[in-house]
Amino acid sequence: MRLESIGNHIRIERHRRGLTQKLLGEMAGVSKGRVEAIECGRAIDMGVGTVNAVLVALGFRLDVVRNQDSAPEG
Repeated sequence: MRLESIGNHIRIERHRRGLTQKLLGEMAGVSKGRVEAIECGRAIDMGVGTVNAVLVALGFRLDVVRNQDSAPEG
């Protein structure tokens, strides 16, 4: 999933719950600017922990799954 897609899911869920970016940021322990950047797909320079904190505040989790087409070498 692309970062823009994650941000879009976060924005949709935030709106569904009637939360502001500021309130979501407070719930996640990050700034309003960080929430805005994630929602707009500009979180490239952020650590995955920041994005994950916002997801967790909304009740989501971030999973890393191996692509079916890429088998481990060895």
